[in-house]
Amino acid sequence: MNANLHSAHCRACKERVRALLSLLYGESRVNHSLPWSAQPHDYANTMIGGPLEQIYSALGNFRGHRDFIKSAQVPPCDYFISDPPFIVEFDESQHFSGARLVTLTNYPATIAVGFSLSHWQELCRIINAKDHQPFDRDERRAWYDVLRDLVPSLHGYQPTVRLYAEQTQWCALTDSARDVSAFRALLKGPLPDSIE
Repeated sequence: MNANLHSAHCRACKERVRALLSLLYGESRVNHSLPWSAQPHDYANTMIGGPLEQIYSALGNFRGHRDFIKSAQVPPCDYFISDPPFIVEFDESQHFSGARLVTLTNYPATIAVGFSLSHWQELCRIINAKDHQPFDRDERRAWYDVLRDLVPSLHGYQPTVRLYAEQTQWCALTDSARDVSAFRALLKGPLPDSIE
């Protein structure tokens, strides 16, 4: 691959992540839809009901945009692995906004996630992305990310794994044992804070 063609929104990187997931798990579905409600009140009687209401309220208070849920269902996930079931999200810079920081700081300590919460919070502070088209796009994106992180636990899924798009040049990874091993390590979830 010509390094000059690589960019922060490299399509080949996304395709390579899918190929590596398929190599490890046998099948990886892209833009997979799951029939889960996007409304916090639909989770009221579940273990995530309280946290979702708190996060929804904090997100609405962030900039005063409270009508940011525009979809009846959670939008499709980036990648879905069926065995064992889990979601992989490929987060580009627009996912690291002030709105996303609000949601992440309101995650309860008891919720398991497949990424380093403290590292994602730090990336939100550093990148501080802003997307004003439409005016509440940051809240929408942050809310749907919350749902992709918290709702899977209700369905017996493993914690959602998040990969930072700019962490590495994903399209340069090969099927070599070394690259596959490195990729597999990134899927294991959060690193201890002491070695981040």
